[in-house]
Amino acid sequence: MTMAPTVSRYLNDHSVHYRVIPHEHSATSRESAHKADVREDRVAKAVLLKDERGMVMVIIPSSSNLDMRAVRDETGRNHLEMVSESEFGNIFSDCELGALPPLGQAYGMTTLVDTGLDSRDTIYLESGDHESLIALDGKDFDRLMASSRHCNLSKDWW
Repeated sequence: MTMAPTVSRYLNDHSVHYRVIPHEHSATSRESAHKADVREDRVAKAVLLKDERGMVMVIIPSSSNLDMRAVRDETGRNHLEMVSESEFGNIFSDCELGALPPLGQAYGMTTLVDTGLDSRDTIYLESGDHESLIALDGKDFDRLMASSRHCNLSKDWW
């Protein structure tokens, strides 16, 4: 598979210049970073959460862990839980299972962005498959995420 059509269309509709970086098959965003030889803290990882009010996408650096307490405090939604990969299919039908692009807006989803991704020179995104990352200028990423809430939502692995 190649880049998800929804991702490609969204980036093109917003006049974002990007390049696709192919890499060996990977199962996680951290593994994608290693296989593409890019820094983990520059790869944006999407985590999909849900509660009775619907789904929320949280975007954090792949070098970090999600801080659920911070997400709950920020949103006021105390019953958010992670969505299983098997539930992604309906919303992310143009993506491979588990290759979640961190562009919730492209899929009509409320999106929160960790401040650890703000003002980076370059940001890398999962493209919707397990064999490529999208590289884009950090200013373009900031512009794409301008309508999203930016807050501290992660903890470092170490």
